[in-house]
Amino acid sequence: MSSTPASSSSLPPELNLGAEIFHIIAASAEDQNVIISPLLLEVTLTLLYLGSDGATAEELQKLLKLKDRFVSNAKMANFYAAELNAATSDADTKIQLENRLLLQQNSGLAVADDFQKIAQTFFHATAECVDLQQPEKLSRHITDNILASIGGGNWQQQLQVNGGQMASMLLLLAARLQSKWFLPFSAYRTGLYEFHKNDGSSNVAKSVPMLFDDDMFVKYAELRELNSRAIELPYEHEDELAMLLILPNQRDASALAQLETQLRTVDLGELQQRMQMESVQVLLPKFSIDFECSLRQALKQMGFSEIFSSAANFKHLHSASTNLPILDVLQKLRIDLNESGSGSALPQPAAGYKPIVISNSSRQKFFRADHPFFFAIRGPNVTHFIGHVVSF
Repeated sequence: MSSTPASSSSLPPELNLGAEIFHIIAASAEDQNVIISPLLLEVTLTLLYLGSDGATAEELQKLLKLKDRFVSNAKMANFYAAELNAATSDADTKIQLENRLLLQQNSGLAVADDFQKIAQTFFHATAECVDLQQPEKLSRHITDNILASIGGGNWQQQLQVNGGQMASMLLLLAARLQSKWFLPFSAYRTGLYEFHKNDGSSNVAKSVPMLFDDDMFVKYAELRELNSRAIELPYEHEDELAMLLILPNQRDASALAQLETQLRTVDLGELQQRMQMESVQVLLPKFSIDFECSLRQALKQMGFSEIFSSAANFKHLHSASTNLPILDVLQKLRIDLNESGSGSALPQPAAGYKPIVISNSSRQKFFRADHPFFFAIRGPNVTHFIGHVVSF
């Protein structure tokens, strides 16, 4: 493997792992705004593969379909390095991320130099030894030393810690999107509009600040097979990153769940290629998602068992002879969507907005996200984020 990343000459088929993990997480959080990162999860599991051996390596290779997707480990590492560099290096369109492998701090356990070099050079990841036996101390370390580098925030959930003496590892995937729209919305047109949530027995409507453009020239499609419609909002460099939004045509509670079930087997890249440039009336709520969760159970449902077992073999990752089971895979993702893009914006009280009055036009396409919807943030080759907005 070369010591410097290079662009992959052939693009591997996109792995469906992220869509499946999202479906599992979203099904258990139907009333919660959710976001996960398929790319960051895939990158971390692939890095684990490079540090593994035996049955652990075989399981990771099989479930990540690495042999089917890459001709060599070098091609694999260079592909992810290129994608991560593209996502993090641009001043206007970038993702702030932290990918940490936290090993139990004890005598005889240290990160292997070769693994650390590969992790940092190709996977934007760092392995370090910390105390996994004290949850409060661990939470402070995550907050002060990891989350602070992507704009702050605190880890809220109770951490599963190593209560025994066995060496173990905790994975933390954290990211925040900081990107400008290619076509920003006008702050003067932002106003109040009702967002509807129907639980099957009653309809709850809440006036929320919404972005509005009566004539935005963007990619659009009516997806009859999914009983929904979609738009694509490009970020500053439209050939690199865009937000795909898919809105069910129905407002009832089952509509979004049904859509997300169907999307499990849909190639989002192919769907985007079907979309056409249209003049569209766009109504989209401003929203913020700060979502953290454990991916352990979802991964186990997907068949990842060796990495969590006491026999987990990561002999190329650390210097000790002992096995190294993973305690948990944690994720903390943040997105703030506003007029200028996905990033920080000065808050404005709802009282400062006026109601939006919509003029209907028979000639015009429209995308009015006034009820729960699905979104994905994608580059040309990979899906960075998948999520849904269901409540305010």
